[in-house]
Amino acid sequence: MRLTKTLVAGAAFVALAMGTVAARAETVLRMNNWLPPHHSQVVHTMVPWAKQVEEATKGSVKVQLTDASLGAPPRQYDLAVDGVVDVVFGVLGYTPGRFQLYKMAEMPGAEKAEAVSAALWRTYKTHFEKADEYKDVVLLALFAHGSSRILTSERVGPVTTLDAYKGKKIRVGGAAAELVNAGLGGTNVSAPANEVYEMMSNGVVDGTLLPFEAYPSFNLKGVVKYAASVPGGLQFGIWFAAMNKEAFARLSAEEQQALMSVSGEALSRLGAQTFDNADTAARAQMVADGVTLVDVEPSFVEGLQRVLVPFEQEWLATADKLGVDGKAALAMLREETAKVDAELKAAAK
Repeated sequence: MRLTKTLVAGAAFVALAMGTVAARAETVLRMNNWLPPHHSQVVHTMVPWAKQVEEATKGSVKVQLTDASLGAPPRQYDLAVDGVVDVVFGVLGYTPGRFQLYKMAEMPGAEKAEAVSAALWRTYKTHFEKADEYKDVVLLALFAHGSSRILTSERVGPVTTLDAYKGKKIRVGGAAAELVNAGLGGTNVSAPANEVYEMMSNGVVDGTLLPFEAYPSFNLKGVVKYAASVPGGLQFGIWFAAMNKEAFARLSAEEQQALMSVSGEALSRLGAQTFDNADTAARAQMVADGVTLVDVEPSFVEGLQRVLVPFEQEWLATADKLGVDGKAALAMLREETAKVDAELKAAAK
């Protein structure tokens, strides 16, 4: 009897210990979400990626989104640095001057955000990573939204010429948008995308530079009446996903490898695919809502090309100062963008 009790007690202890180990083995990563719950990036990028992480780690790592944002959109990177949360998604352009090398990917060059994003990640790994711009976090992805359109109100009308653009107060969300807008003669009004509806409805701005997908994502029905597109793209905003370094270090080597297997280029392309698909759906919705879609005139494109010349030269000088071969990096970025763009077009046939 005494032996039996001892064995039972021992078995119970082992079971308890194993349960404790199992509980400790499951890691929950908190991911901040500052976007509306219905936003395409939440539904089709963040939530699916969280599931991919759980599957890749066989359930030992789970990702949970916050119910409410723990910081304003421009603070996302710092939330990860400071460990307020474990994972963030954000927009690099919301913190002007902090990051430099990604900016060439914001310039015109492709029809699909996925092409820009895959090319940017490859160029980052080959050329930009050595500059250590993201040394305070573990970088998980870099991806573009679709090309920005010139979205204006009924009061302003469509903007298809340089003369019509000049003097307009335009809401912009990053350094590249500011440069393009100012170069074309617009007045910069910097603000996050979630403030566009109020700014346009109150007449604080005449319009904004945003992709089609922003129309449903930020509930712009009623304030946006015209959308002007630039053939070949106007400007791409670059998003990022990052993880707190200490949180990453607490994962086992196997878990780190599994998490990164669904991040990097894979997550970059996922985020971009979400934007591309959302652009297609949003464009159809805008037409149904009576928004007038137009293309800018050829002279507008010529003016945009003139604006980009000094920007490119300045970027090359900045890259060299950061220890990066700017010409080689730019050549790779453009070559990879064209390569992936061609692959996507072939696959779509």
